[in-house]
Amino acid sequence: MSRPKIYAHGSYVGDTGYNQHTRDFFRHLDKHADIKVRNFTVGKSWDGYNENAHDNEHYFNEIDKKLLYKQILWNSDKTRGDFPLYPDASKEFKPDVNIVLCETNHHIFYDNYDGPKIAYNVWESTLQPQQYFNKLKEFDEMWVPSKWQRDCTIAQGYDPKKIKVVPEGVDVNTFFPDKKVTHPLTKDKFTFFLAGRWDYRKSIKEVIETFVRTFNNNEPVELIVSVDNPFSNDGLKSTEERLKHYGLEDNRIKILHFPPREEYIRLLKSCSVFVSCARAEGWNLPLIEAMACGTPSIYSDCSGQLEFAEGRGIPVRISHELPVSASTYNHFNDNVGNYYEPDFNDLGEKMLAVYGDYEKYKTFALVESEQIREEFSWERIAEIGLETINDFLERKPWITEKTFKKNEIIVSYLDGPRVEVLGDEKKEYFVEFINKDTDKVIHSQTISNNMWVASSKKYYIPWVIKINGEVYDELNFEGKTVMISLESRALGDTISWAPYAIEFQKKHKCKVVLSTFRNNFFEGLDAYKDITFINPGESHNCHAVYRIGWFKKNDKWEDKDKNPNQPNLIPLQQAATDILGLEYKELHYGLTFEKKERPIEKEYVVFGPNATSGCKEWDYNNWVGLSKLIKELGYEVITLTQKPFHIDGVINVWEEPLDVVANYLHHAKAFVGLGSGLSWFNWALGNYTFMVNGFARPDHEFTTNITKIYNDNTCIFCWNDEVFVFDGGDWDWCPVYKGTKKQHICQRSITPLQVFQQLITKI
Repeated sequence: MSRPKIYAHGSYVGDTGYNQHTRDFFRHLDKHADIKVRNFTVGKSWDGYNENAHDNEHYFNEIDKKLLYKQILWNSDKTRGDFPLYPDASKEFKPDVNIVLCETNHHIFYDNYDGPKIAYNVWESTLQPQQYFNKLKEFDEMWVPSKWQRDCTIAQGYDPKKIKVVPEGVDVNTFFPDKKVTHPLTKDKFTFFLAGRWDYRKSIKEVIETFVRTFNNNEPVELIVSVDNPFSNDGLKSTEERLKHYGLEDNRIKILHFPPREEYIRLLKSCSVFVSCARAEGWNLPLIEAMACGTPSIYSDCSGQLEFAEGRGIPVRISHELPVSASTYNHFNDNVGNYYEPDFNDLGEKMLAVYGDYEKYKTFALVESEQIREEFSWERIAEIGLETINDFLERKPWITEKTFKKNEIIVSYLDGPRVEVLGDEKKEYFVEFINKDTDKVIHSQTISNNMWVASSKKYYIPWVIKINGEVYDELNFEGKTVMISLESRALGDTISWAPYAIEFQKKHKCKVVLSTFRNNFFEGLDAYKDITFINPGESHNCHAVYRIGWFKKNDKWEDKDKNPNQPNLIPLQQAATDILGLEYKELHYGLTFEKKERPIEKEYVVFGPNATSGCKEWDYNNWVGLSKLIKELGYEVITLTQKPFHIDGVINVWEEPLDVVANYLHHAKAFVGLGSGLSWFNWALGNYTFMVNGFARPDHEFTTNITKIYNDNTCIFCWNDEVFVFDGGDWDWCPVYKGTKKQHICQRSITPLQVFQQLITKI
């Protein structure tokens, strides 16, 4: 396809996240497309939109609007020179597509474009103001940066077929680990760095409060803050005033006022820990920049930032959702949904944890830096943008203009059944969602024209939909396309759940589109030859969608609308069969990695010592003890890890491609692992597994080709106790003994000799 012509619309001056997104995205997309940029920003400064003070309730008069359509920029001589700014580019530059970086301040302009238009929308709360949202629905397609925002947007009523996930990115040439970079405030000190404007959403006050109460004055720690907000409505003019007002003056707090970008970058690279604990983020550029620098980063476990941060960094758990005041977006007066309240006690614990075991967290952060910079470089994001644009231009969704018949009824099964009525006539419709097997009414509601209703139940039910007492639709997948999305990045989860997509396809004689974070595991395997794979966030024209994952509500296993059974009380694979409506049976279609030449001549045993949580870990000294016992038998010992793992006399193989890892496992005399992904990988290869795991019951993981080793004379199986809710964001989670000498006793009490005695029965 030839280079597309793109007319881009968005702010292109200033240093806010919104402006930076505009600048970086279009700068890199310009390598693949012909772009001209229209700038919405007017006025000479942030003090006003024109020479005179403006009415806050009415930003622009009619004259201003006409000027803006023609791209009048009074301070154009002060804009950055990355792109030229065109007074009215569409007159001489006919675009193939318009891409609009949407911001609420600009919603009044979202109706004046020559040609098809895509909205690139970044939002923080669970709902967008309806007036603004109605404008967005007029676009031919919408892009959002995260799956979280996609789900929120669809739940608000946006057409799922018209929404795509195009993430934001990070400048990998600027943000990378660099030990040589220093800053006077960080040299020879343990420093937390907090950056972002002081406002309620960013939780700046609460983060500072947490730091002050968490560390004693004699602790050698400092908090560097760059949190000025001259536009705050609290009546306070400076960070110093705010600290004094809230009683937070402390000599360990170092204030920077609007540091130059170069200094900000130096601080990200040289500080000990970056802290961001916002109540909501549409993306969070500073967080991804800190992670790209290899800096251990603490963040709130919520909203758009999870697109890149989930499974990385140091998440702070969320205590609950809370309504957002409409005044937060002061040019609207609509319901804007909820934010997420972080548990600031947990934030304090996370600050202490990274301070007390810094080398461990720094090692993790450096590994994660490589992942972030590979997956979210602006070069890669521009490629995703180009692919999405080309797909859009091929489909030409703007040509087939929808014309609705009066009282047209639309039924879909995109994340549960949904009925929408379109038309002008005033008429009422009594809609019932019924379980065909039990004849039980799951939900019923009366709606009228231009309204919709959906069931809260998202897992498979043999639905019958009645409207005004008559059967209108019965669920039938034969010959249709169903999307199954695996909502987990974890290796073990993915391996355990993927086979059931094949079972679903066989049962319903349908086409299956499978979305996973690890498509490379399955594409090309004969068992999956009839499955279509897409990447997370990509949309697909399908009849129904099912999402498989660990779903919580209010930080508890309460979301029975998505998980019909409490996930920690059932085997891992049953989570998939419950959601897909399949009979549970342990299943895997073998991962067919070729058995190649032996990696070493001597016979060997493989260890998999990495875990995703402290409660799954086995103490380092236990691995050392087991390696000595094995070597005394004349065997070599090899560790397969994601990062360096040193035991004297043991070969450490780390960060190798999967085919190399598989070959080591194929030739091993035995494999000893934990309740983690490498054990599932070994099992899926058809190999025997010795699993050290008192954390979960023997039936929670796979039950074939395995010896599970645990000590039933102590506290065990906390994962499967219905009283406790596992917190994956808390590395030190131990619901009974956390903070005592017995913490993680279920794992630590398993001895090297106990494991060795099981091993020798097989080798």
